Amino acid sequence: MNILNDVVSGAARQFGREFGRAGANSILKGANYYAVKNASDYSGRIKPSDSEVVKSIKEINKVKFVSTNKGNISRLIELTDLIISNLDFNGNQTLSEINEITELINQYNDKFNHGSALVEDDYKEKSVEYLEERRNEFIILMDKFNNDIKNHIEQNLEIAKKNKKSKKTALLLAIPLLGFQWAYLKSPGYTVLSIVLCWTIIVPVINLISLLKLLFMNENKFDQEFNPEYVYFSQFNIKN
Repeated sequence: MNILNDVVSGAARQFGREFGRAGANSILKGANYYAVKNASDYSGRIKPSDSEVVKSIKEINKVKFVSTNKGNISRLIELTDLIISNLDFNGNQTLSEINEITELINQYNDKFNHGSALVEDDYKEKSVEYLEERRNEFIILMDKFNNDIKNHIEQNLEIAKKNKKSKKTALLLAIPLLGFQWAYLKSPGYTVLSIVLCWTIIVPVINLISLLKLLFMNENKFDQEFNPEYVYFSQFNIKN
């Protein structure tokens, strides 16, 4: 039985192309540390340490189909309810789990295709109508979820680009060896302290080391150290 299988498969592939296999770059914002997680272990029992997404993947893996149409429709509804419960966008927390969410969607899609193939095409019950309603709801939520992620990434990437530090500017500020680059890269307090103590030997040496470090640092390394938000949000492959 085909219950919007082609439509859902297309949505799953689109999501995977855009957000799957994101890098493991991290970002520090206040007290919250975000990192795109790499693949987890989806086998075995559900552990207290598992995220809700990983728990859902394991729940999907546990579902076994039976020999009756009614039983299989019931399991397909269970699977669809499970995937819908995970389509709630939660900012950077969702981005940190993007690889796991992609895996969840793929696992659901594969499992649903397998289970729906076991249901006879002429099987007509109220439960089938309900399943179709839930599948339609899943498609709508998937589209919204997809757009929420895109908008969040695009908006934050635009902000990160505007606030992006320039290596060239930092080098020019570092040349006098007075610590002007610290006001640009980190905090004005460092520059004030550097100027106050510029008569000592240690501070000019520290500023010289900083200048040399900036001079030999490539753009990627510079961005990772001084533009973490830009690096984080630019890792996602957004396609309109």
